[in-house]
Amino acid sequence: METENEDEQIQKQCVQLFSSTDFIMEPKVFDTIKDYFRHGGAPDQVIELLSENYMAIAQTATLMADWLILTGVEPVDVVNMIVQHLQTLIEKHFEPKKADSIFEAGGVPSWLTEMTEHMNWRQMIYKLAEEYPHCLMLNFTIKLLVDSGHEHEITSVPVAAQQVEVFTKVLMTTIQRTIDSETDEWKRNIQELVQLACHSEQTYLYAQSVLSSLVNDAKSMIIRRISEEIELHAKAKEHNVTEITLTLDGTTAYPKVYQPLCAMLSKKALNPADVTTLYKIYQSTDPPPVDLIRKPAFIELLITQLFDPESTLNPEHRPKYIGLLAYACSVAETNKKSSRKSAVNSKEELSQTTIALEKALEICISSKSTVDLISDLNELYKCLRFPIVAACVLRWIEFRIFDPSYFKLDQGTTPVHLIIIDEIVSLHFLLHQKAFELLVRFFEATFAELDTLVHLEFKKTILDRMVHMLSCSYVHPILEYMKKRWEQQDTDVSLIRHFVFEVLEMIGPPYEPSFVQLFLPLLQKEAIAGTMPFRTDEERKCVKEFIGMNISSSEEKGF
Repeated sequence: METENEDEQIQKQCVQLFSSTDFIMEPKVFDTIKDYFRHGGAPDQVIELLSENYMAIAQTATLMADWLILTGVEPVDVVNMIVQHLQTLIEKHFEPKKADSIFEAGGVPSWLTEMTEHMNWRQMIYKLAEEYPHCLMLNFTIKLLVDSGHEHEITSVPVAAQQVEVFTKVLMTTIQRTIDSETDEWKRNIQELVQLACHSEQTYLYAQSVLSSLVNDAKSMIIRRISEEIELHAKAKEHNVTEITLTLDGTTAYPKVYQPLCAMLSKKALNPADVTTLYKIYQSTDPPPVDLIRKPAFIELLITQLFDPESTLNPEHRPKYIGLLAYACSVAETNKKSSRKSAVNSKEELSQTTIALEKALEICISSKSTVDLISDLNELYKCLRFPIVAACVLRWIEFRIFDPSYFKLDQGTTPVHLIIIDEIVSLHFLLHQKAFELLVRFFEATFAELDTLVHLEFKKTILDRMVHMLSCSYVHPILEYMKKRWEQQDTDVSLIRHFVFEVLEMIGPPYEPSFVQLFLPLLQKEAIAGTMPFRTDEERKCVKEFIGMNISSSEEKGF
């Protein structure tokens, strides 16, 4: 009886399968038929069910594909249409439990391995893995893809973070790509890496630990910069990662430094007692490594506390703040790998940096008007030779110009503070990005206290500063910014025309293809070049020559 019941049950299961649409096309059809016959099934019923339920869907699709090709559609396009439709159906009807059942038979299905060989199917798998993070089949397939060398294709952070092996390979690939990237690619690559590392607390700690272990590499400065960018992003999301940072960089080995530094960085505020403690430690005969206080967040706090006109810092404490800032920026480290002790390579350099900071701070604090600042300008320019002084003055300029009372005191067509930015840009290549970001903020600010025409002239002055930066080799970011302003139609066309004209007066052949790609579209706009007020025939000729010279080369290069 038990055998008969078992036979009947298996026959019912087989009949149910035979009754499904196009079951004759399924890979397991022959095994199912054998099971059916083995348990007493009738051959006639098999033939009847398979033939009645054969709809020839696959064959019909093939026939339609052949018809499309006959009508002139490219075979590649037909294949893409079929693949895209199949992907849509799979994404719509995907069931994780059914997908996981493919491993019940044991081994990896051959069709799954074949799918991973094609980019279209891999992209679909990445998409499904992001939507169904707990599907075993998809997680297994992701690991299979990573093992096959496709980790660079994984751009979804949740997919990469599901498995530690996958995350490790994707992380290392992204780090290497960021290290090797050119200047133009750096921003995009570092953004991908930051998103990957800051996905969760676990991924942040893991990524920073990996970077910490690589810090003694030949490219340690780049690795440290990457680590700092990740830390900045985490702090921007209101995460307090100070303790993790100080633990990984070895600060905990120096408790007297760790305690005051951790307190100030966690609160994002300095206090005289902790600063005095650090100052005394670094003035001792056996100071700790200078790297411990050479943290961007700490340097920024010192600069703000010293150069913010609204700062309430007691004048008696300024020498300690200045001394600590000068020490962090002018002391070199010796025997870094062994003893990690710091030493002053040149006491004269430390002394000069301290004096320059003191002098610059005195000028900035005492300059209540433009006349005061102009009288001390030569002295300030001497101080600007020191990079840290230039960074401090740049921050002071930001505070001053955004002060609501600034334009009441300075009515000049070109504020002297902007002229100082020109000098900083000429002296310090590494401050170009900060200077540009500040100029962009000035350009986009509303300044409600200014009359419309005065505000327009002020913006032209800002553009003149950008043109100067362009002459100092900071080209692509500025051109990309102006191109974006034109495309978004949020800037007065006279300003863009002014910028284009000033650039044309400065440049000359030969031109880099990348420069032409960014600048030529602006010059070809009728609203810009068509109404440009040429002062001489030579200027008109110059514009026509630039356009004529570069249109043909741009077309040849596919611009």
